[in-house]
Amino acid sequence: MDMIKTTLLNDPTLWLVFSFVAFVVLAFLFGRKSVLSMLDSKIEKIRHDISAAEKLQTEAETLLNQYKSNLQNASVEADRIIAKAKLQAEEIRNQSELNFAETLSRRETMLKTRIDQMERAAIDDIRRYAAELAVSATSEIIAQKLSEQKASALADASIRNISDKLN
Repeated sequence: MDMIKTTLLNDPTLWLVFSFVAFVVLAFLFGRKSVLSMLDSKIEKIRHDISAAEKLQTEAETLLNQYKSNLQNASVEADRIIAKAKLQAEEIRNQSELNFAETLSRRETMLKTRIDQMERAAIDDIRRYAAELAVSATSEIIAQKLSEQKASALADASIRNISDKLN
């Protein structure tokens, strides 16, 4: 037995196993708290990160829903504005057509009135010219065919005739 003891004590494998077991026991006794606290802090950090990520995800989903709602509202509002603009454009077009028709009618009436005035003026000018021409022709004919005595008697009769018509 002594021999067995001596050979066992001199065996490096045994010392290796013994030192490994001692190391594991000592590491477990002294390093367990620090390793567990380090693992606990990492676990707590991961939990905190997960919580923050969930919170950010919730905020992002809320913002996304809000933006979708705003986009729908903006689309509805844009459609309403476009419909209103089309209605106003139609009203403006109708009013413009009405104004154009009124202006055209007014100008046509003014033009007809002016043409009528020009026709009357032309007729008056033609009558005046015809009267002047008739008076001139009559004067020449009378001057050529009447003697001086007959002309004098005709002038006296005309003067009397005019004075009767004026009174």
